[in-house]
Parts: sequence; C-alpha cells; structure tokens
Amino acid sequence: MDYAWFCKKHQLSNRELFSEFFDLFVDTFEVKSKKIAVDKLKTIITATFKLSASQSFASMSLRQLSDETRISMGGLYAYIKNKQQLSLFIHQFLNHHAEKTFKKIESSLSEDSAENTLENIIKTHVYLSETLHPWFFFAFMESKNLDKSMKKYAIESELMMESKLIKAIEQGQQLEIYSSILSAETIAAHIKPLLHDWYLKRWKYKQRNISVDEFCYSIMIFINRGLISPHTLIEHDENDE
Repeated sequence: MDYAWFCKKHQLSNRELFSEFFDLFVDTFEVKSKKIAVDKLKTIITATFKLSASQSFASMSLRQLSDETRISMGGLYAYIKNKQQLSLFIHQFLNHHAEKTFKKIESSLSEDSAENTLENIIKTHVYLSETLHPWFFFAFMESKNLDKSMKKYAIESELMMESKLIKAIEQGQQLEIYSSILSAETIAAHIKPLLHDWYLKRWKYKQRNISVDEFCYSIMIFINRGLISPHTLIEHDENDE
C-alpha cells in the first residue's frame, strides 16, 4: 500500500466528507436539507480550523466564526449550539471516519503477514493525517480544551490507534517475528508520537522534500530495527555493567 493507492481507494472529496459528517449528526441539526447543510458545514468547519490555527480555538468566539463564515449567529445555531459542541463534533467525526477507514483497509488487506499488518496500520494513520491534516491538527491541539466529561473522545482516539498497534505487535511476538524484550503496550506507546510528527511538524518534512511515503518508509525502518534486532540493546546494557 502506498499513498497513491490509499487516495484512489479511500480519500473522500470534500462533498463526500461533509456528507458523512451530516449523516453522523443529522439528528442534532435544525437544517434537514442535506444539499444546503453540507455546504454550510464545510464553511463552518473550514473557518473553525483557520481561526483556531491563527489564534487558538479557546480564544475564538462564535461571533468571530459568524464573521469569518458570513453566516448569521442564528444560522450558526441551526448547526451548533456552542463551541464545546462544535469541538466535540469534530473529535467524534474524526474518530468515526478513522475507524471506518481502518476497517475497510483491514478487510481489503486481511491476508497480509504480521509485518505488513503493522506497516498497514502505520501507513493508514499517516495517510489519513495527510488527507485530513486540519482535522488531525485541530484534534491534537485542542483536545486539552475539552471539558473533562468530553475528554473521553480524545482518549478514545488515542486508545483506538494504540490498540491496533498492540494487537499487530503481539501477533508478531507470538510468531517470534518481533522481539519480546519490551511489551507490545510499551512499543505502541513509543510509536504513536512518531506518527504525530507528520501532521504537527509538516513544515519540517516539506523543507527537506520528504514525501509521505518516504516518511512512512523511514518510520518502518526505525521500528523494524528495534523490533527485529534487539541484540544491540542487550550489548549496550552489558557494556554499562
């Protein structure tokens, strides 16, 4: 699987993406016309990402969002009741869409080996964060501003990805493809921040002309070296003694 294949099979157009968003939350919207709502939702969410990137979501007001979108306050309230609900919708939708995409890819690549399973999970996450960069960036940066009762959605996203990594690593350990020096949970916890780097520091890789496929390749080299060749860690420990 490479990025071109992923985009051809799984990348949605903006229309398709916000149609899915509408379908997920339709019961909460006052506007029930999908044709009208999809365009408005695209405008609202896009403006939210723009304002939160320039000044943070915490300091953004609905009045500013109204000015940016040129949608009246009454028009905004037809879709969202407050900022907390808007943030919650974004987090919930990202979790929903990511899980849906993972299931599709897992189904189409179900015959892959343990090594390829781990690689496909990592690639799917990175490719999703590339196609939905503003969504991932917002969700990571603004999760700290969620109310305590709603932080569970940010936690669910983190645990969903880690659970997939853990399962693939444990499978490889059981088949003795991967080392068991570290637990699958520990390895997965180390991998996750590496993946964050792609969408949090995108500028760095752009400056170095590193493509999304090259980034995934470098991640897999780094991870596989640690998983399959742990003897260097043992030698290091012996030298310390």
